[in-house]
Amino acid sequence: MASGMGYRGTNRCFPLWEDYQQCFFNSKEKKRADCVPAAEDYLECLHHFKEISRVRAIQTVERDNYNKSKANGTDHKIISLSTPSSGGA
Repeated sequence: MASGMGYRGTNRCFPLWEDYQQCFFNSKEKKRADCVPAAEDYLECLHHFKEISRVRAIQTVERDNYNKSKANGTDHKIISLSTPSSGGA
């Protein structure tokens, strides 16, 4: 990894990279199993795998609830997680 500095300042994941790098070099274990949480945090910051899977799970439950309420004749609205809700507070 480079310096972590870009045109707009420090990369958002660079502090996590530094934590992982420090753990990696200070680890006494050969397989560096103690650094797995730091590596997972860094990769989550980069790719958002866990966040995406949580959003998909929430959307699945929302769709199921909507379909069940539609079958029962009750009113259940689907909440959009990607766009902010319109209207004032």
